[in-house]
Parts: sequence; structure tokens; C-alpha cells
Amino acid sequence: MKNVFVPDYTADKVTDIDFERLAEEGVRCVIFDADNTLLSYDETAPREEIKELCRRLRSKNICVCILSNGHSRRIRNVADSLEMDFIGDALKPVKKGFKRCLDKYGLRPREAVVVGDQIFTDIWGAGRAGCVSVLVKPIKLENEPGFVKVKRVLEKPFMRNIGRNALKMEER
Repeated sequence: MKNVFVPDYTADKVTDIDFERLAEEGVRCVIFDADNTLLSYDETAPREEIKELCRRLRSKNICVCILSNGHSRRIRNVADSLEMDFIGDALKPVKKGFKRCLDKYGLRPREAVVVGDQIFTDIWGAGRAGCVSVLVKPIKLENEPGFVKVKRVLEKPFMRNIGRNALKMEER
């Protein structure tokens, strides 16, 4: 049985992910986390390279969605700037938000990849929901809220396992 705290893949950042490879493996939807995955906590809008990535994914008929524990108002602004659907205040790792994304697009769990920067929300939630997962490095650690910093400390023992058990996205 797969360890739900270990992602299927790792990548340094979202733009390093080989989405074509994932599409070949049957992925038809990308479920992004927002904070410290698509933009840092102190940014109000995603960078142009993230907007271009989302446009490219949609042009290949890969649906994109944001699933975030962030407040809906902020996440709505991010999603609108990327022209994608979103679910805010998602309570990850609870499966309900992941299931809502899958149901919206009529997908089975393995047809979606969850991309995020936290083990205890994004990766655990993806594993519980049966989705493929990619753990990316956080964009900027300095301005994270205190509760996220606490989770980072708790994640450290799990990070050693990840290096041995998850594929680096650049591998082919």
C-alpha cells in the first residue's frame, strides 16, 4: 500500500513539472494548491510564467483547478487571474474538496494530479483521495503564517522518506 505522506513525484517548482508525461500516464486534470505553490503568501497575483503554464495546459485539453485552504475571496482573485475554477476554504487533507474537483470534471482519482508544497495538506489529501501527487518546493518560506511554519517542522522527518521513494519529475 502506498504511503499517503509520500508524493508520486517531486519538482523544484510548478514550471518544472513534465505535464506531458503526466498526460501520457492518463492525467486529464491538474489540481493546484495556491499559496506557496502558484504564488507566495505576499503576492496578490501569479507571475506571467504561471499564467502561461495554465493557458498551455488548457490548450491541451487538461482542466485546471485550484483547491486551497486559503480564504475564498483571495483564492477567487488568484483563480480569476488564471481563468480557472477554484475551491477555497477546502479543509485539506479532507477528501471532500478533492472529490468536488473530480466530480466537476467527471474524472476518476488517477486522472487528476494534485500539485502542492505541503505534505500534511496537499500530498496527504491527494493520497487519501487516490490522486497522483507532485510535491514542489515552497516559493518563499520567510513570510509563511505561523501555523504553516509549525507544519514545516513536523514535515521534516517525512522529507527523508520522500527523497528515497518519490520520482524527481525530471526523470524519464
